[in-house]
Amino acid sequence: MKLNVRPKYPPLLYLTSFLSAVGGFLFGYDTGVIAGALPLVEKVDNFFPEDKRAADSWEAAITSATVGAAFVFSFVGGFVTDRFGRKPAIIAASLVFTAGAIIMGASPNKEVLLIGRVVLGMGIGMASMCVPVYMAETSPEDIRGFLGASFQVMITFGQVTSALVDALFAKVSDGWKYDFGLAGVPAVILLVGFIFCPESPRWLVQKGREDEARTVLKQLRSASCNVEEELQDIVKICKEDEKISNTGQNSFKRMAGNASVRKALLIGIMLQFFQQLAGINTVIYYSARILQMSGISNSVSTILWISCGVNAINFFASFIGLYLVDRVGRRLLTLVSYCGIVVSLLLLAVGFTLSDTSSPAVTPSAVNNTSTGCAQFDTCYACTYEYDYMPGGGKEPLNCGFCYSPGSSGPEDSSCVAWQMNEENEMVPEQGSCSTNGENAKTFVAQYCPTKYSPMVLVGLCLYLISFQSGLGPVPWIMNAEIYPLWFRSQGVSISTGFNWALNLIVSFTFLYLIQGIGFGTWYLYAGCSAVAIVFFTFTLPETKGKSLEEMEELFSRPLWKLGRG
Repeated sequence: MKLNVRPKYPPLLYLTSFLSAVGGFLFGYDTGVIAGALPLVEKVDNFFPEDKRAADSWEAAITSATVGAAFVFSFVGGFVTDRFGRKPAIIAASLVFTAGAIIMGASPNKEVLLIGRVVLGMGIGMASMCVPVYMAETSPEDIRGFLGASFQVMITFGQVTSALVDALFAKVSDGWKYDFGLAGVPAVILLVGFIFCPESPRWLVQKGREDEARTVLKQLRSASCNVEEELQDIVKICKEDEKISNTGQNSFKRMAGNASVRKALLIGIMLQFFQQLAGINTVIYYSARILQMSGISNSVSTILWISCGVNAINFFASFIGLYLVDRVGRRLLTLVSYCGIVVSLLLLAVGFTLSDTSSPAVTPSAVNNTSTGCAQFDTCYACTYEYDYMPGGGKEPLNCGFCYSPGSSGPEDSSCVAWQMNEENEMVPEQGSCSTNGENAKTFVAQYCPTKYSPMVLVGLCLYLISFQSGLGPVPWIMNAEIYPLWFRSQGVSISTGFNWALNLIVSFTFLYLIQGIGFGTWYLYAGCSAVAIVFFTFTLPETKGKSLEEMEELFSRPLWKLGRG
């Protein structure tokens, strides 16, 4: 019986893969840290405008500024990667990461914080494009999926680390500055470490440096690997590319005339497109806010620790994809992942809807229908709704909270009262309106309503992350780095990554506005988009497991709607 034993690869291969994955860690940390840092920034006096809608606009801008810059610089990363090499592009990205972390950590106001987030996005955009390409081009095909998935694992590790840092600094003065500034540490590790990493052998061959490419392949392959055969396969493809490029036809014109590459680009774009329409970055960026909305706790510190636990599930779930991607394949993993996402999004939507419709009532005697203040509201949800304003079209918000006594069948003796900020920047009822101390102490909540459906939301959130990270998280990055021919790889990955960031920008920027406009229908919208993705990829997504990078063009030679068969 022949055993399928993987050859032992040299330490340098794993070192380069690890350092590349540090880029994923930075990606995850810098996109995830905003979820816990924003609630802390909100409590800083006069940092955001007092008007809630204006404050939300600033929060949306600060959150999405990184994404917008990443969108633009994913294309810049494609140019730098193709012109100067994969290694210089990653080093440049790490320098920008470091600069962004320093600016955010020293931010005295919202404007400087916004600039820091833009600089950070520049680094993320470049890294998200060039790191997957570098990993794919330096990895042997039998572990290419595993090493590519490690990039996604490190993204989730960065996110859980950011959530932990957010929680640890929740009660520290200016703790949010530490949250942002600590991103500079792994950025420096990436910068210094990559100086000692080799360049991509495929890029070296493309530039006519075959001897250097041979040396790099020998450093990155096991003794049993046929380095010369792999090198000649790369050289053959590069020479064919060179013949065509000598005709004066650039890579985009060549792509337009090549049906296989056009289909590969369409699939690559749609993988990134539907990944974002599943709402993943809404969950990551606003996880603390989502947990507050669910009614789990009124304490920001408690919410951040729960958010840390949720991100830990996100991290450990990524190992499912790491284990399965080279075993069951990219296609099956993606389709099963989407099915889990649809179920979990519906669970979130139903949980929030039930929480709203069963919102505790204010005791009738405490309701004043002629009041223009907090006493006018007759349910907890109406009372704690954060977009209530004083009548007359003014911009002064009605700061109301729900005061009640816990009872065996739910809240009792309840009322809607005004709140104010105490010295610790916590929302507390105005003096005399709701006694929270003493023998008959009441409970006061300002940002959520007590509900028995909170566990449903938490379960839905955890199931969502498990479903996403097991397939939809790693597969778009892995497949986009492997489905394009060498002559179009940088451009193809750059375009698909740009679509990812463009949709990321749209989804993250519109989330708070969708919540204002259609409420919890937002989750039904994301579920519907994921259901469409299942139908589309059932017919069009091919299996690339076990295929060499040089075999992809033949794989995409079939009609688009038959690519999923096989």
